[in-house]
Amino acid sequence: MRARNFRRGRAAVAIGLIGALALAACGKADDSSGTTDSGEIKGTIDFWMGDPIGDTQQPIMQKLADDYAAARPGTKVNLRFLGKDAHQTYLTSIAGGSVPCVALIGNTWTPEFAALNALNVYADDPKTLQGTYVPGMIDSTIFKGKSYAVPYDTGVRALIYRKDLLESIGKSTAPATWEELRADALAIQEKHKGVNGFGIIGGAHWYYLPLIWNWGGAIAKQNGDKWVSEAGSPQAVQAFQFYADLLTKDHLSPKGASAWTAADVDKSFALGETAMMVGGSWDLRTILKQNPALESKLATAILPKGPGGNNDTFAGGSNLAVFRECKNKPVANDFVKFMMNKENLVPVTANLGLLPATNDALAQEKSTGSFSTPLLKAYAEQADHTRSIPPVASWGKVEGANAIVNAMQSIMSGAKSADAAMKELSDQMNQAIG
Repeated sequence: MRARNFRRGRAAVAIGLIGALALAACGKADDSSGTTDSGEIKGTIDFWMGDPIGDTQQPIMQKLADDYAAARPGTKVNLRFLGKDAHQTYLTSIAGGSVPCVALIGNTWTPEFAALNALNVYADDPKTLQGTYVPGMIDSTIFKGKSYAVPYDTGVRALIYRKDLLESIGKSTAPATWEELRADALAIQEKHKGVNGFGIIGGAHWYYLPLIWNWGGAIAKQNGDKWVSEAGSPQAVQAFQFYADLLTKDHLSPKGASAWTAADVDKSFALGETAMMVGGSWDLRTILKQNPALESKLATAILPKGPGGNNDTFAGGSNLAVFRECKNKPVANDFVKFMMNKENLVPVTANLGLLPATNDALAQEKSTGSFSTPLLKAYAEQADHTRSIPPVASWGKVEGANAIVNAMQSIMSGAKSADAAMKELSDQMNQAIG
């Protein structure tokens, strides 16, 4: 799964690193020839893409593939769009030994595919990527100390709020801490009957799992060759208890919000029923599509900080990877370099409504690009305050079992104390990732 869960959680490449990609070829992937005796790059590669590339982005990607071939006579890039079944399609292709050369993969899939020995190593030392890419996205490329992909796009969540409702309680700026958010939400509810102070999303863990960081804790820590869950730590327990209390004690959303997903809060916000929410730039698009008249009343801000002194959230998004069995790695590596050029990267990410995962492209988007507007600039600022999930191949088992959501919902329902629920979650995580 993608950390963004972009509906759920998002890189000018250093030339020396591209050159460092292994050029040895093996396997059955593409009918291509690599380089000529003169060193000229030529041949054909396959490039696969899934979500978030949809119908509106496909012509852009096709143009990039055509532009690459035009700039490199004798090369060709065959595109395949996988849709929402991309994860399973990749797994099937890996198992069957019929992989593409280059793939756009969910960032949380990268450790999983690397553990299957399917991906080419991009950097032996991920520290060499620092300064070039968004830090949280670098983390998503790592498996057992090596980087296996290039960070491509990133999606982050920030605070979306009704500035008119905050102003009505005498506030001119967004809440800076989670405790301040709670107080502001209660004040708004007191003044505006029928308005939810804060949109609670009990049915999607990307909205509250980062609070563990905000409270000064960790989701998991590495102990030797193993990862050990920290979900039962005091910080994790306090963070989940705080979020649950927003619903059960403060009643900042309807009782049914224990099962709400982002779509439910987007709808509530668009109807004018919710004053503040955590959401991505994609949520803003949805809200304004449903109610364009709200735009003048909306504002965004970086997320509030917790007692741990940080406001870190998930860096969701996608990575570009070269498969180990690609037969034409010279073209594959050169094509990745081409795709990560700022002039080629930004048009794609801007069309997606996402941020580029390289610092130079991100700086452009912040200053003069699509994320330089008052309503979107908070997302570019939030990108500097991101982390990734633990880089373990089996993290998908935790998500697949719905263990994190079950823990939160059991606290919200009163079925379990926060201590008991988080201990159970910790045990389940250790079974999956240990």
